[in-house]
This record gives sequence, C-alpha cells and structure tokens, in this order.
Amino acid sequence: MSIPLPFSLGNRSEYLAIPALAKLGFTVPVPRQEDHFGVDFIVHLASLEDQTVHPTGKSFGIQIKSNEEPLTFDKQHSIACLYGSVLPFFLGIVSRKNLTLTVYNTINRLLCYWFCGPERKIRIVFGGKHAGPPQKDTDGYWLAYTGKPILEVNLAEPEKPDERSAEIEKLHSTMASWINLENQNLSLKEQQVPLFYWPTQYETNKPLSYSLEHTSNSRFASMSSFPNICEATKRVLTVFSFYLSKLPEEAPNSTIKDLMKSSLEHVQSLEGNCDALLRNMSLSS
Repeated sequence: MSIPLPFSLGNRSEYLAIPALAKLGFTVPVPRQEDHFGVDFIVHLASLEDQTVHPTGKSFGIQIKSNEEPLTFDKQHSIACLYGSVLPFFLGIVSRKNLTLTVYNTINRLLCYWFCGPERKIRIVFGGKHAGPPQKDTDGYWLAYTGKPILEVNLAEPEKPDERSAEIEKLHSTMASWINLENQNLSLKEQQVPLFYWPTQYETNKPLSYSLEHTSNSRFASMSSFPNICEATKRVLTVFSFYLSKLPEEAPNSTIKDLMKSSLEHVQSLEGNCDALLRNMSLSS
C-alpha cells in the first residue's frame, strides 16, 4: 500500500533518524498505537571499548519530527504522560536535505510542572532560552522552550576509523551529561521536592561540564509541599547519621574524625525535628 506524501513525511523522518540514533546506542522503536506514548524511540546509551559496544545502563526517550512546529499537550492523558514519565525525554529534528539529526532537550517542561502545576496545558517550543518563570502564549498555553540544540548528528559515517571513534565518544559524553541532569530533576520530581536544575550555558556537541552545585536552579515553596520536603530530608539525614556513627574510626585525620563525631548529635536532632514536623502536620490536617 502506498501512502500519500504529506502523511508519510513523519514516518520517513523516523526511519532516517535510526542511523543517527544508532551512533548513541541500542535503539528500539516504539509501536505507534495512536501515538499516546509521545516517544518514537527508546535509546539505551552505549560505549565503545576496543571495538566492542557495551550498554551503559542509561536510557532516554526521543520523539522525532521533520519540522520545528511546537508540540502541544492539551489533553489530560497526554499531559499526565509527559509529566508522569521517569524516562529522560528529548526531541529530534531530521533534515532530509542535510541528512542530519538535531537533538534538543525538553528540561524546561519540568519548570512548567513546578511553576504552573501538573494539569495545565503546555507547548514545547523549539529555540528560546530559560529566562525567569514560564510565559503563556495567546492561546493560553504555558511555553517550555528547548533552547539551542544539544547534539547535531550526521547520518553519514566518517571515513576513517579514528574519526568515527572520536565522533561516537563526543556524542556519548554529551548525551550522558544531559541524561544525568534529567535524571537528577526527575528524581526530585518523584520525591515531590520542588527544586529544578537548569544549565545557564552549554555548547552543542559538548558535555555539560559542571556539577549541580554550579548549575542554576529554581525553587518553589508552599505548605502543601512542605511534608514532602520533610520526608526527603529525613531519608538523607537517616543515612547521614548512620555514616557519622559508623565511620569516625576510618577518618583520614583527626580533624575529620572530630567533625564527624560533633556533627552526629546535630544531625540526629534535625532527624527528630523532621519526625516532629511530620507528626504535627498530620494531626493538623
């Protein structure tokens, strides 16, 4: 059966994306089934060692497009799928003219999640940059901008083996850094901790070169989310106090040993305060 050209462009773009995505790792197409999932491929990032490909354990989802038209999420099931997924999510545009796949991040969707709420309709718009709180367009959609591309992948292979290896290493390290940032933000979202990290500057085809401590962030405070903060803090304090009680004798010097011992009481006190806050908030609700 033949498909009229306008309706086949999207399918053709997806097929063209496969050679580029294969440079990143093991690529699995997602059955369309009316496109409810919103992802065209799941890619398991791989590394190349001595001409052998190894999975890294890091995966991401990507939707492939043939143009820069915004993605609209206005139905509750599609909004819930966008926000509910714990899979890092990226967008790709295939150029049939240049035979390239351009990859964009969608990290600002999580800013809309925290700022606007998980039920508001949004549009993911190509380009732009993070600059303060999200804005609405004339149709009432909250806008999440992708910023500039994070990757540009040629569908063709470099001629020389060393050039191919260098290209794959560059693509993998760049993608891995963005997956790590997505995973950090998604972990905070799953714990309902309203904290969102975003890069102030980055370059296409270069990994993010800084830790979260040097990454800009947005924070949101409300009494409704305060119990979540207490729960998340208590988990960390429980582990922290365990370390402080078990490891002083293994400390590399006396200064660290004394600090660990003196910190234990303070950490246990904070842990108790978290319990008290959670108890009282539960009684008052």
